[in-house]
Amino acid sequence: MDQPDHQRPRIALSFARTAASHPPHFTAKLAKLAASAAAGVEAAGGDAVVIDSASGQVFSAEDYDGVLILGGGDVDPARYGGDDAEPTIHGVDTRADETEIDLVVGAYELGKPVLGICRGLQLINVAFAGSLVEDLGKDSVHRIHQENAPMAAHTVSVEPGSVLADALGTGPVPVQSGHHQAVRRLGDGLRPVAWAGDGVVEALEPARPGGGWLLAVQWHPEAEGSPQGQLAALLEPFVAACREGAAVRPR
Repeated sequence: MDQPDHQRPRIALSFARTAASHPPHFTAKLAKLAASAAAGVEAAGGDAVVIDSASGQVFSAEDYDGVLILGGGDVDPARYGGDDAEPTIHGVDTRADETEIDLVVGAYELGKPVLGICRGLQLINVAFAGSLVEDLGKDSVHRIHQENAPMAAHTVSVEPGSVLADALGTGPVPVQSGHHQAVRRLGDGLRPVAWAGDGVVEALEPARPGGGWLLAVQWHPEAEGSPQGQLAALLEPFVAACREGAAVRPR
């Protein structure tokens, strides 16, 4: 049943739509994934506001009831003391990094829910002073190593008692991914709650109980071919948390 507009939380969905470092085919792929995520947010009862983090426009977490950071290019290694000479790093847009880190930190400090997908997980980890593995190597199961490749399918195991386990169970959970980087040093106040078979961290939540609503997953539940219902299972608790927070904040 449709909800009255005043009961629908306003949620920012961010990706670097106009990043000059993104080739056209990559931008088109990100736009398709963003549209899928936006449709999922709308279906879960939220108002999706897709923003371009590479535009130079200033966005404030105060203007939204929740923030969703979507996939995209690599986070600038200078942000986490990484190796900027790593040849596989691509799609860096420092303006998008700054915009999205400000949104994540701002939302979390205001007690507003934060969700991250793929780059979103990596960006969130860096926003909380964590670092990244610059490249998982050519034998990684987390992407298909060819140009314009489809998503790679694998499974993850999930920590019992986590928000993620409440949504998807403890696994093995089938997922689709397309990343070449991963968490190295955990961000402050974060804990891993899912892992791939090779030990790569696949999801993050706050380490402290009651530390706010935050979830980041390393795979793409919004991608075509993902298990039926997986995107909705993740978005529904996120949108519900956004709605709950919006209900107690003055408009």
